[in-house]
Amino acid sequence: MANGSNEWGTPYCDITFLDRLLRTHQNVSAVSRSDDILFSVSRIKQGDTLRVLCLRQYTMGRTMVDRAIDEFGELDIIYIGGGWNGYQSEAKDLCLDSHIGLYVTDEMSGALWRDEYWNYQKRDKDGDPITFTR
Repeated sequence: MANGSNEWGTPYCDITFLDRLLRTHQNVSAVSRSDDILFSVSRIKQGDTLRVLCLRQYTMGRTMVDRAIDEFGELDIIYIGGGWNGYQSEAKDLCLDSHIGLYVTDEMSGALWRDEYWNYQKRDKDGDPITFTR
C-alpha cells in the first residue's frame, strides 16, 4: 500500500491502521483503497461492498459530514479514528438518517458485522450504550 496524499489531513499511520483492521476482520473478504483515504470493503456474511472513508477528526461535526458526502459521493461508513475522537450529535443524527455509519475505532469491528452497519452502537458490560458524542 503506497502513501498518497489527501486534503483531509489524515496521516498515513491512520490509513494503514484502518487497512489492517479491515483486512483482518473475519467478515471482510476483500479491501481496496482509492483517493488515498477511501476504502472499498467486501463483506462475507452480507455479500455487499461498503465505501468507507478514513479520517482523523477529533470532533466530527455536521459540516464535515456534508463536506465528505460532497467530495466522495455516496458513503457507507465514515471512520474518524481512535477512541479519543468523537462526533457531535447533529453529525451522528444526519448519518443515521442517511444510513451512513459514523464511527471511532472502538465501534468499527461491530459495525462490520451488522446488516444495518450504520446503526451499530457499542455497549458496556451492563448492556448500556457507549457513545462518543461531544
